[in-house]
Amino acid sequence: MTLIRKVEIARNELGYDAWDRPKTISDKSIFHGLFTYNVPVSAWYETINGVITSGTPTNCTSVDGALKVLAGANNTYLRSYRNPRYEPNKGALYSTAGWIVNPTSAMTREWGTFTAESGTFFRLKSGGTLVGVIRTTVSSITTDTEYALTLPAGLDLSKGNTFDIQYQWRGVGNYKWFINLVEVANSETLGTLTQLSMFNPALPVAWKSTNLGDNDPMYFGCVDVTSEGGQDHGKTYGSVSISNQVGQVAITGYNIPIIAIRSKTTVNSLINTRDTLALLLTAYSSENAFIRVWYTRDFTKITNGTQVWSNYGDGHLEFIEYNPGAGTPMSFNITGLSPTFGSRIGKDSTYDTSALFNDKTGIYLTPGDMLVFTMHRETGIAANVGVTFEFAEEV
Repeated sequence: MTLIRKVEIARNELGYDAWDRPKTISDKSIFHGLFTYNVPVSAWYETINGVITSGTPTNCTSVDGALKVLAGANNTYLRSYRNPRYEPNKGALYSTAGWIVNPTSAMTREWGTFTAESGTFFRLKSGGTLVGVIRTTVSSITTDTEYALTLPAGLDLSKGNTFDIQYQWRGVGNYKWFINLVEVANSETLGTLTQLSMFNPALPVAWKSTNLGDNDPMYFGCVDVTSEGGQDHGKTYGSVSISNQVGQVAITGYNIPIIAIRSKTTVNSLINTRDTLALLLTAYSSENAFIRVWYTRDFTKITNGTQVWSNYGDGHLEFIEYNPGAGTPMSFNITGLSPTFGSRIGKDSTYDTSALFNDKTGIYLTPGDMLVFTMHRETGIAANVGVTFEFAEEV
């Protein structure tokens, strides 16, 4: 008889598959950031006292390659446009490193992955107490649950330290906080909850600093959100196009908006955190023409005319299409905008372009973003045109 021994490489039986074969996982970074030269406005935006800063952040800056976060007169919140989404049945890991000037000052300073409604993060309270936080919103009531941290001996928050938050989620799993790779707290919520620990696991990377009498900075190096064993999958295909019988509209003039699509800032009175990955743009023209793609977060750039926005799918996105036969068609004000993409289209030809770039990068439509697809005949006179935009929602 042959004796078969199983090498113990896992802490529980789920470390093996149904055939007793050991499982292995690889981490996949789903979002990360650096601040070497500046705070990139393509990836981050700032709000001061609840008002979004126009253009370059003012209280959140790059100093010698590090992110510097100041509260200002009241509070400052810096967040990513992206909302990295937890992948079901995987682990999640938030990681950063930094130092806090005057850790005992009269301020509240927070860093992690969170919105005003949901998230998990570190909180340095006025006077110097550091805690871990899980935030959720239930029945329109937002609650922060704080967890005491057992700090490593001799820890000096004014010097550079690493900070990590690892969680199982699945809705009810445990959260662990780490400093300098040492576990300092475990939520130990598994088997105790009657609601989700946090209701929304699609969350931006964020920092918040609140002035309670002082305005000392905090500094950070890089930041990363990783899915442990994930593949960055779970997106749902969608598309919008000209919906009339012939699939085209008659236009005259330059930069005529054919389709506009935007991601709502709120859904059912809650902050929208669903990101959408652009897949493919296809355009057609009966004459030599030009297509442009415009990006803006100013929804007033589109004037509806007598047309209305329509929800796509379950209403996280909405779109409007040019219809010259329905009263006054929509119009687009390009003042102050620059196109992000443009290409010529030959007569009676179809042109398409991918937004995936062989997985080297991706174009995301995040909440508050709007894409406008314009077309015009090269001479500005009459042509029949059409546009199709294909995308994948992180449902």
